[in-house]
Amino acid sequence: MQLAPRTRTALAAVLLACAVVVILVALSQWLFGAGVDPRDDTMSRAAGIGFTDEARGTLFSILPVALPLLAALVAPPTRPGRVIARSTRLVYAAYIVIGVLLALTAARYGFDEAGQLAKEGQVFIDTRAAVERLLLDVVWLVLAAIGLAFAQKAGKGERTSTAEAVK
Repeated sequence: MQLAPRTRTALAAVLLACAVVVILVALSQWLFGAGVDPRDDTMSRAAGIGFTDEARGTLFSILPVALPLLAALVAPPTRPGRVIARSTRLVYAAYIVIGVLLALTAARYGFDEAGQLAKEGQVFIDTRAAVERLLLDVVWLVLAAIGLAFAQKAGKGERTSTAEAVK
């Protein structure tokens, strides 16, 4: 069943908007989700420690990685579809930048065992756990980079497939 270009554009826009919402919620959970506990700061939230430790699980999940790619694949080769395809690249770039910052902040927190001990009285994330989390975060970022590459390829393929032959 073929969808009309308007329907495809609307569907792609909704998919892209959902991805943006998930990324923004993760950013908000990380930077602005401080609880009343004084130990709850951006570094502990990045590492997944504290009362508001949802940012990692929200950002490093399938939704913000897959939805932009689906939006790029669904978008028609018309002008609004090409705008959506270009917007997917911006969404992936934002995801990668935020993901790198979140992963590095979490790693910094995990590698600072002495700081954790002094500030919180115990070590929540040791060096081994910090390395494991960093490796998993890198996997999600690589998946996002692969999605970005496929989204770029999908956008270019649609543009060239609609071009008329020059006689």
